[in-house]
Amino acid sequence: MFKVGYIDEEEPQRNSFYQFLKDDFEIKLFDIEEDTEAENLVNDIFNSALDILVLDFRLDENGLVNFNADSLIELIQERNLYYPLVILTSHELDALDHIKNANLINGKAEMLGEKVEVFKQKLRKIAGDYKIELTNNEEELSLLEKKRESAGLDSAEEDRYVYLNNYFDKISNSKGHLSRTFYSHDTNAKLDELIKKTTEMLNKIPNKE
Repeated sequence: MFKVGYIDEEEPQRNSFYQFLKDDFEIKLFDIEEDTEAENLVNDIFNSALDILVLDFRLDENGLVNFNADSLIELIQERNLYYPLVILTSHELDALDHIKNANLINGKAEMLGEKVEVFKQKLRKIAGDYKIELTNNEEELSLLEKKRESAGLDSAEEDRYVYLNNYFDKISNSKGHLSRTFYSHDTNAKLDELIKKTTEMLNKIPNKE
């Protein structure tokens, strides 16, 4: 059973969300109070070991806090760019003006009403796909690391190795994270050459100031 977190400034909305989904998911409700700060709320989210987080967009409607879901998403994605997220809101047009990824946005009345089964399946799909991708990438990176130590990597494998390390660099809480010091010598040489070429290209761009 997936663990779903839900953030909403209104207690009746939190209770409604719980009632709709409690039979299919483990639910973690986050309270919004006058002393709630965005950074602390994000800490609580990561400490809760969620499979997916659902957020109401307009968290500042009752004046308890001065931030909305877009601010929280920005803080979350600074720690984990690929964190599974869903926006559930009655203010879809407002959310579309502030959220870069329109696919995150869902109508609250619809998804907690006639389309609740669709919403449940969407949550399962997003959470499940994230877990599968994370597991597959961890396993692939582990295999490449073992091959690097034993036989070395060819060019295509080195490129994939760099990609996977970059992927885990963007998921700071992942056990698969490896720093650049663990890359192969050839991979580091390729990265240095890429940086050199990029710098040369930037230096050739005329300064318009």
